[in-house]
Order: sequence, then structure tokens, then C-alpha cells
Amino acid sequence: MKSYNDPSKDATGICKNCGKAITPEESVIVNGKLYCRECAAQTSHEKRLYRSRKDRILFGVCGGIANYLSIDPTIVRVVWVILLFVPHLFFVMVVIYIVLGIIMPLEPLT
Repeated sequence: MKSYNDPSKDATGICKNCGKAITPEESVIVNGKLYCRECAAQTSHEKRLYRSRKDRILFGVCGGIANYLSIDPTIVRVVWVILLFVPHLFFVMVVIYIVLGIIMPLEPLT
């Protein structure tokens, strides 16, 4: 298998993110996974759970969870509302939401 960036060199691995064949010089290991340099730069940012500033209805908890999971906030809200109607979970879900609204930090202004 030949390298994606330099076809004259043999590749020794495949990037976990983009699937490109890469040589040892082009590869970077992040959290035990092999990436090309371009993908490693994108994945090296640490993910943090914040309350959302822009996708919020009450405290921004569902918006923050959606941002963390990279999904639409509406999906998180619909699941949350469905769980509210499960017997014996209403009080628990309300308490969890309030606790998360208190302990989750607000998203930075950057």
C-alpha cells in the first residue's frame, strides 16, 4: 500500500479519521489511535461539557449536551421530554436537570 501524500513511499497505517494511507513520518498517535497530521490537529482539542449560550431554553443543559455529542439539540430535548413521562422518572429528571444547570459551567465567550 502506497502513502496518500507520497506515492513513492510505502504506507504503514491508515488514519482513523479520514482513512488515508500514511507513513510513520506522517502519522501521529492520539489516545492510542493512529491519525494523519491534519486529522490529529483537529482531534487534539479536548472536549468539555458546557451549558450552551446560544442553544438554550432554560439553563442551556440540553443544548450543551447536544453540542458535546455533536447532535441536534432538538433530539436531546425530545428524549428528555419523553423520559419525563416515564412513570417514576419525572421528579428524578427534574432534579437531574436542575443539578446539571447548577454544576455545568457556562460555555466560554470565545
